[in-house]
Amino acid sequence: MHGWLAAGDLDIGCLGDFCEMGTCKHFNNLLNKFPDDEILIEDTQKVSFLNGYIYNKKDYMAGVSQNWPEVFTESLQKDVTGSLKNLRGGFCGYIFDKQNGRLTAYADQSGVKALYYYVNGRQWILSDHLDYMVEVLKANRLLFDFNPLAAKYMLTYGYMIDNSTFIKQIHRLLPGKYLCVENGEAAVTRYHFINNVEKQMTEKEAVEKIDISFREAIRREFEKDKEYNYRHLVDLSGGLDSRMVSWVAHDMGYTNQVNIAYSQAGYQDANISEKIALHLGHEYIFKFLDDIQWMYDLEEITSQNNGAALYMGITGGRRMLNMLHMEQFGIEHTGMIGDSVIGTFYQDKEVSYGKPVFGKNVYSERLRYEFDKEILKEYSSQEMFAVYTRGMLGAESSYITRQHYIETASPFMDVDFLDTAFSVPFDYRKHHHIYLKWIKEKYPEAAEFGWEKWGGIKPKENLIFLRKVRTTQRLLWKLVCSLFHIDNRDIMNPVDYWYDKDRNIQKYLTDFYNSNIESQVIDDNLRKDISLMFHAGTVWEKSMALTVLAVVKKYFSSNVEG
Repeated sequence: MHGWLAAGDLDIGCLGDFCEMGTCKHFNNLLNKFPDDEILIEDTQKVSFLNGYIYNKKDYMAGVSQNWPEVFTESLQKDVTGSLKNLRGGFCGYIFDKQNGRLTAYADQSGVKALYYYVNGRQWILSDHLDYMVEVLKANRLLFDFNPLAAKYMLTYGYMIDNSTFIKQIHRLLPGKYLCVENGEAAVTRYHFINNVEKQMTEKEAVEKIDISFREAIRREFEKDKEYNYRHLVDLSGGLDSRMVSWVAHDMGYTNQVNIAYSQAGYQDANISEKIALHLGHEYIFKFLDDIQWMYDLEEITSQNNGAALYMGITGGRRMLNMLHMEQFGIEHTGMIGDSVIGTFYQDKEVSYGKPVFGKNVYSERLRYEFDKEILKEYSSQEMFAVYTRGMLGAESSYITRQHYIETASPFMDVDFLDTAFSVPFDYRKHHHIYLKWIKEKYPEAAEFGWEKWGGIKPKENLIFLRKVRTTQRLLWKLVCSLFHIDNRDIMNPVDYWYDKDRNIQKYLTDFYNSNIESQVIDDNLRKDISLMFHAGTVWEKSMALTVLAVVKKYFSSNVEG
């Protein structure tokens, strides 16, 4: 496990060797992929820490100093909002003022780095890893409680939709926010917010803006690898997003790529990604998921991702990274939610730009809960609610697991690219119109390979009719499979098929369920809901129920009463 923890007025010796800095104590077990970007400095006045990587250090040091840690810390002390708003990269950190005991903690703008906090008067804990926080709470005999709201999020959305964790006393500092703790009082402030405000432009101008901004995002990511002499590890699939990351980076001269892919053996994701990697001349590694060994990683993944999302969500990603010699790579370059950034989450403009509502982008509709509508008031539209929750808190939750092995990034989630993409008129973005036009105009060869989403049809607008025919065929086949109880394997990860064919995984998951469902921290109503999800649900729904039970087992099976 890699991670870090800082605490005030608490004993953290249970974690091992740590830095003693007065009332502030700090424990590090970091990957140290980018040591010259990271910060840990202390003097008589302060403690300053930053974890992650920064693209624009030179902007802070220009004409001032070459001492990045001191320059950034001084900037943060003068203007927290301005300093963080201008920072680019994947990061989280804090600054502790020894003179007055004031703590300021911060998370990056787009959810690359997760940061969690606990505040109890003058006692506080910051960390990227809940396991560490729970160890410290237990060692200091501090009370912590199971949070049933987090379980309800998990049983519907499959991820958290606010700052909740499964522990009531621990919260996540959401993207684009910073925390101030002073005199035992905690206050959270937003310093950056993404908006979908259209700007008037022609389609040609939209293509140019997207291309310029995307290439800049690619440059930032891949130059960070080069700065530290790392090779480029780049995801690749049968979709468009990771394809365009790898393709555009190659076009810009970043050719020393290792492409990784994982899916059902023989599926289009495997076939298409292999052809693209071969065409570009990249090294290529594929892992098929049919052995379903990754389904057994329930407890490991739940621990690694802090229970932030259903454990099966990352599928074979963890096992793939665990197999590689990671010392040669710096960042895993992903295509995270590109489809919904250059494209849209919803095809209806009134829905996208309308007031946010609950119930969309859920993994399961089997259970219906009422959630606090105050959550929705923070977001300007349904699309922005989806970007922050489904995107940053849901899809990007896999980054929390991946960061035990490597740093992570997506050019589609670059702060400036997000601003560019969401300024493009909705009518251009819907139905992938501007996405396909960008590829056609700037990277036409990339469209010569099939698109998994279109059933292997090439991603060209003049082939939409063929795509519709193929989509109709797939829907009819899905209906036939449902009516005649035939296993449908025309999907990337046919988990129900794999589960039904393997008695060992059935036994493992059932035994885990039976061993943990009677936990006393779960009330009868929630136990009934978990039981329904496990017994009547799909394998994805079973994984949601089991994620809740894995968290209960991990953190509450031996909870120390305060």
